[in-house]
Amino acid sequence: MMITIRKANKEDAKKLKEVSDKAFLSDYVKYGECPGYGQTIEKICTTIVDPKRDVFAILCDGEVVGKISVVKENRERNYLGCLCIIPEYENLGIGQKAMRYIENYYKCIKSWYLVTPADKLRNHYFYKKCGYSITGKQMDGKVEVVTFEKIIK
Repeated sequence: MMITIRKANKEDAKKLKEVSDKAFLSDYVKYGECPGYGQTIEKICTTIVDPKRDVFAILCDGEVVGKISVVKENRERNYLGCLCIIPEYENLGIGQKAMRYIENYYKCIKSWYLVTPADKLRNHYFYKKCGYSITGKQMDGKVEVVTFEKIIK
């Protein structure tokens, strides 16, 4: 199993939509809303070319199986907007490789944060394993979410 990560381009938009929809379908069904589910290809293309964001495709043996979206806030802090892997490729260490890749790609970043549903304990376990800690809790629409943060020393 060969995992590669690269910057996404507009030609990846259709596949990234499929990945997001597969990865976030259960959240959409559970909560009735999910910002990662049902995005249009046009919106994904807009995100890919946005200078304040970077979108990466995660490939396994050449096939896109996940995505990472980063919002560049400032020279020392980034927001991890999305890290998703399609369900059939979960629990294979791909997410951990993706997190290490992103932290290495942005070597000057000292602080990362992200938001995930408060009741998604598998996500909590994963992010804690990657060095993140819960720093807050709030409502996002009808969904209670927690904020995770990681300080790079």
